[in-house]
Amino acid sequence: MKRHRAIQPALSALAILFSLAIGIISSSAAVAGAEPQTPQDFLRQMAALAPDNCSAVPAPPPTVDADHSEELLFESVEALVADRLNRPTLAHPSEAEARAKSALREVEQSSAEINKSWPEENRFHFEVLALHPAILVRMSYRDAEKVVLFGSFHRDEYAVDAGTKWHEVGFEDPSSRASGIDLFLLHRGPSGRGRLLARAWYSGCAGSIGEAYYGYEWSPEAGDFPEQIIKIEGAESLDSADSKSVGKLSTTGTRIQLPYCFFSTIDTWDNPTLCAADSFDLSGDAPRFTGRTYNSPDLVVLNKAIQYAQAHDYIALRGYCASDAVAKRLIRGIPPFLFPDELRKIKLGPQGEKVVLQDPSVSFNLVERRGQWLLENFRIDRAE
Repeated sequence: MKRHRAIQPALSALAILFSLAIGIISSSAAVAGAEPQTPQDFLRQMAALAPDNCSAVPAPPPTVDADHSEELLFESVEALVADRLNRPTLAHPSEAEARAKSALREVEQSSAEINKSWPEENRFHFEVLALHPAILVRMSYRDAEKVVLFGSFHRDEYAVDAGTKWHEVGFEDPSSRASGIDLFLLHRGPSGRGRLLARAWYSGCAGSIGEAYYGYEWSPEAGDFPEQIIKIEGAESLDSADSKSVGKLSTTGTRIQLPYCFFSTIDTWDNPTLCAADSFDLSGDAPRFTGRTYNSPDLVVLNKAIQYAQAHDYIALRGYCASDAVAKRLIRGIPPFLFPDELRKIKLGPQGEKVVLQDPSVSFNLVERRGQWLLENFRIDRAE
């Protein structure tokens, strides 16, 4: 009898576990069978949020993650556009742009009503560019933007959605939330593959502004994997009046130029001192980098010398110094961090200059030899 009493609780526990398992399976089946959320659903979920991440009020509902909800909204819009391109019949490339715009306009109109208390520029908006045989879509909502390519191509029988259909094709970059994106169509090479350039900005509620260029090439044969052909990640000046940019943005024709700035060891505050402009030749099927122009070649040398000295990389540092002795002394004497108080140049003869970062304790003497700037001497007074 004791053995039977011991078995009964075990059987009861198994019964409870079985009932729970059935309940979980039933619940999962119900969720799986639920209708997917529409863009309008996500617009309504975020209607109580502030129109951007930097507004203090209203406070976001605790159940809403703004950035995650934005991404879900964009994904639902992508699904809507893909559906319109595939149904009721597969869209011909010549009609894809019109079908996409029709679907996106519905979301834009819904946002105008649901988010009518927001500034107009923070509501959902879109741009469609034809990149035959594909289309490009740029979407914006609140203070976030995203780019996606839609192309018609074949997936083999092992894919979940096998056959020839329109699919959304994502890009490796921008890999993080962009606050602004400009799109440019680039010159196609002899093979005729479509090329695009995205110029992206990244900014928070205060501080520096990131700026980047991402170029891609795509054809139906590439399928889900567009080839990245350009990647430049830099920064933008906070004060346009103090901008030190060089070159001019040019994205048309076989030769393009992309200007940008970047942070360095000689910046005196959250504003880049050094800027460059990269040039590319797009006439062939393989884009070629053809050159880089700097706003201050002398300060580029100083920045590189400080970087390599702090990394204790003598071989790299030697290429920026006028002598072995200077390179070895700099590696021994450079502090792990430099915090420039100022950036001031003093002319030293026809081919020399002194760059003062902290007066009088930190300065560097540069000399120009055969068109190349080199570090000739320096002073670093380290506090005891």
